[in-house]
Amino acid sequence: MSSIDASPRARGEILRAWAPAVLYMTLIFVVSSFALSLPGPRVSNLDKVIHFCEYAVLGALCAYAAGRTWPDRALARTIGVGVVIATGFGISDELHQALVPGRSSEVLDVVADLLGSSAGASVTAVWRKRRAISSS
Repeated sequence: MSSIDASPRARGEILRAWAPAVLYMTLIFVVSSFALSLPGPRVSNLDKVIHFCEYAVLGALCAYAAGRTWPDRALARTIGVGVVIATGFGISDELHQALVPGRSSEVLDVVADLLGSSAGASVTAVWRKRRAISSS
């Protein structure tokens, strides 16, 4: 099946596949709408570590959804979809933060988002592929 089935059941399955990623993006957007300061002692580049972890989760959710939406696609394509969607959202979130008083937009945050989404999407896609092979 190379195209998406347009039946109501298939649409429902696609919505269920993407719902966690969309909800997580909503959470990121809401948190990005407020000026935040990290408690405790100042740790160099802690925000980059947070970005990496945050977008590793998003990349994983997007790759998982892509794998469920297009199960016959190559592993690299599933990873690519996860990375592109998560990193694209990261770019849009940095633009959003540039408009929020007390927040800033940084290119290195996008780099951390890209690296995190690549790690998360890769781990998830490989895990799904291995699970599918072992259940065959």
